[in-house]
Amino acid sequence: MNIWHNNLLLNFTKEEFLSFRKVINDLVFGDNSLPFPDDIDRIILRTPNRDISFTFAEFDFEQFKQAMDEAIYFSEIYSMMQ
Repeated sequence: MNIWHNNLLLNFTKEEFLSFRKVINDLVFGDNSLPFPDDIDRIILRTPNRDISFTFAEFDFEQFKQAMDEAIYFSEIYSMMQ
């Protein structure tokens, strides 16, 4: 499965995607965000590579979660069409 959001392209197996989606959906922005130097709160998503992290402002984080929900929806449609 692929998630494309702005300048991010993430590739997963279905099991990896479902696991990642659960972690993301369990995060509460207000409880996990930090103020950045530009005075915008952002949440930091760490990756397995210690040198790479993603940051999202609240609106972008919600859009990212919505993109993952849409991926599940389309995956179910494609499965039904086969």
